[in-house]
Amino acid sequence: MSKTDANLILKDAYTLIAEQWCGPPEADEDREQVRKDAECVADRVKGVDKEIAALLSRFLEENSLSEEDYVDLFELAPKCALYLGSHTYDEPHTCANAAVSDRNGYMIELGGIYKHFGHVIDGRELPDYLPLMVDFLALTIESKDDTIRGKFIAEYFLPFVPPLRARLEALKTPYLHLLDALEKIINVDLKTQALSKQPEQPVQPIQWEKTYDSV
Repeated sequence: MSKTDANLILKDAYTLIAEQWCGPPEADEDREQVRKDAECVADRVKGVDKEIAALLSRFLEENSLSEEDYVDLFELAPKCALYLGSHTYDEPHTCANAAVSDRNGYMIELGGIYKHFGHVIDGRELPDYLPLMVDFLALTIESKDDTIRGKFIAEYFLPFVPPLRARLEALKTPYLHLLDALEKIINVDLKTQALSKQPEQPVQPIQWEKTYDSV
């Protein structure tokens, strides 16, 4: 398999996972089409890694959450928030503390990385929203040799996964299979690139016009 073909499959896999984290379609017919498309991607992933394909297929087989169940699990007063920083950093008790919180600094640095790649956040989600971060990996798949992308994965994504994993395990949700597939895809991604541990120049954070309260 050529490097171009492998990259395309990884891109589609990242995109699939980002979409699955966003929840099920409302209409049954839409859900069926999404499932068929997802199964097609999972089948193609076998050409890159059969274990990843098996995890994706297992998630698709076991995930039967309704939209209401999804909202209860991941939104409103979520049992498991899909904001990576929220599982690692303490919640600030005041708006003033939010402005200087570790999580706010984390999101500012994420914004700087997105800006480096010309990726504009539309403001509807915070920078540490998991589907947004996975979609960013898909959009930057052709920039594998950029050390800042490697820094994003190694320092701003993977270290924040274990608390999310622990929460999903406690909830006994099929989304754990989706997280397993994501981590294995990232490992394959990293194996096919030549990245140094640190970028030659430090990432410059962007200046946000406002700070974000923790979610």
